[in-house]
Amino acid sequence: MSRIVHLGLGAFHRAHQAVYTADAGGDWEICGVAWRSRAVADALRGSGGRYRLIERGPVTDHEREISVITETLVAHDEPDAVVERIAAPDTRVVTLTVTEGGYRGPMIDLLARGLAARGDEPIAVLSCDNVPDNGEVTRRAVGGAATFASTVVDRITPASGDPLTVVTEPFSVWIIERFDGDRPAWERAGALIVDDTRPYELMKLRLVNASHSALAHLGIPRGHETVADAIGDPELRDFVERLIAEELRPTLPPVPAIDVDAFVAQMFDRFANPRIHHRLQQIATGAEDKIPLRLLAPARELRAAGREPVLIERVVAAAGVS
Repeated sequence: MSRIVHLGLGAFHRAHQAVYTADAGGDWEICGVAWRSRAVADALRGSGGRYRLIERGPVTDHEREISVITETLVAHDEPDAVVERIAAPDTRVVTLTVTEGGYRGPMIDLLARGLAARGDEPIAVLSCDNVPDNGEVTRRAVGGAATFASTVVDRITPASGDPLTVVTEPFSVWIIERFDGDRPAWERAGALIVDDTRPYELMKLRLVNASHSALAHLGIPRGHETVADAIGDPELRDFVERLIAEELRPTLPPVPAIDVDAFVAQMFDRFANPRIHHRLQQIATGAEDKIPLRLLAPARELRAAGREPVLIERVVAAAGVS
């Protein structure tokens, strides 16, 4: 039996990396680590690790049971247990969803302690957060002799009030930087293993995430509550379409094996799904960490090319970030 330790036991992990691991097959289990809240960890302990995954399309649902998370810990209450689990010989991979601001936090400190306790025992660490070059960011934050690989993730997963039910969209992407070492055969579940994640990362940040931020910060003052509400506003949809075409897409490099026109069209269909209640307030939270990555970076590139990022600046001003 081989084990993954996942730091950040939120709905997104249970809709994404856990599903890929379950579908990859093989003798892999996950120890899920929450930071402070016991709700999900205790519920999964009580259910034997089983939870419902509901893929919610515009018209119908597809429901299944996931049972790959066989152990849960709460880092705030059990820090030594987290360190011991990371250091255990049967742990081969650590994955993280600790949010953009989490790379300066206590969960990273526990990861560093766990890796140090392993000595020379090989292990791979994969960040699954919307952070540019997230593998290198994690390496700098943590240090140590582990293998650090970047990944790009995409699956809209609203927060859920039921710890044993995760509602998500049918669409899912996981792009993983190629690395040596033991891991599940995630490619069997549809993950794309590549030599360089950077083009995919920029596509995700500057198309999906930047559009989400625009809809949130411009849509909330107009009385909208969800992404579907906001994209259904003709003025906001027109704004986002122009933002992408005029200021964001021109900053993208070529993206191997991706038809960007088709990706953008599919993205708007995903946003318009009326049965995915992705709250704008959830997206707007943490703007000080999100906006620089999603919008200020392409704005700098446009200025360097002699263009003023007028549409980007409107979103930045609405977000109150400088």
